[in-house]
Amino acid sequence: MLNLLTAEKFKLYRSKKLWIVLGILLLLPIMQTVNSILEVDNGKELVQVKDTVINGATGILMMEKNGFTILLVFSAFISFFIGEEFQNGTIRNALSLGRGRTLYYLSKLVITALISFIGVIILTAIGIILFSLVFGFGEVTGINDYFGYAIKTFSTLYLLILANVSIYVMISFLTKNSSISLIWSFLYTMATAFLPEIFLQTEHFKYVTFWFTETYLNYSDFANLADIAKYPEMILVSLVTIVLSSTLGILHFNRTDIK
Repeated sequence: MLNLLTAEKFKLYRSKKLWIVLGILLLLPIMQTVNSILEVDNGKELVQVKDTVINGATGILMMEKNGFTILLVFSAFISFFIGEEFQNGTIRNALSLGRGRTLYYLSKLVITALISFIGVIILTAIGIILFSLVFGFGEVTGINDYFGYAIKTFSTLYLLILANVSIYVMISFLTKNSSISLIWSFLYTMATAFLPEIFLQTEHFKYVTFWFTETYLNYSDFANLADIAKYPEMILVSLVTIVLSSTLGILHFNRTDIK
């Protein structure tokens, strides 16, 4: 496993895709800070419920504010990162050295999890710093223990992101093709962003809404005490999604012929 992770590290250092992903996540908070400055200069008052991030304290919510964009960026990166291994045939090199398929799958999952973690750390840190410099650190209304709140909120948001990352990894191993994986990952992201709201309008399928991690990313206010109380539920759904998608992906990969 360690050898596989080391090999992946060297590949990533030379990968333009990785630096593009990190560059996008670095630019997002910069652009949003500039946009917020322009809005305030034009007489608009920033409101947390609508604008999500309005000061340094609410900068911890940068993942919530950019949830959909983050998922699209990671879905594209993972589709090419894994899909090209099949298309270029480099996956055979690792497997021919006696590396188990389960370990190979898990190494890809671990690497994508680490990249997503580094990416959202950059996004969140830059957001907190820039919004603090421009609008002051301020506070999150109703929150007394900010440090505890920040740790719980960041962890919960990251798990919601990671659950989707695990789905994209599974899709990439199922399709074994960058372009097809990109299409299916995009369709999955779009569907889980909008279908849950449709389920919410029905009587018998309302409960299904809350088994999609994107439901929480798109329809929750992580500065609202009622939604904060749902953190354990969000964590449970995220963990179940990660375990199920990884199990299905590994089972399929172990039975797949590598051409």
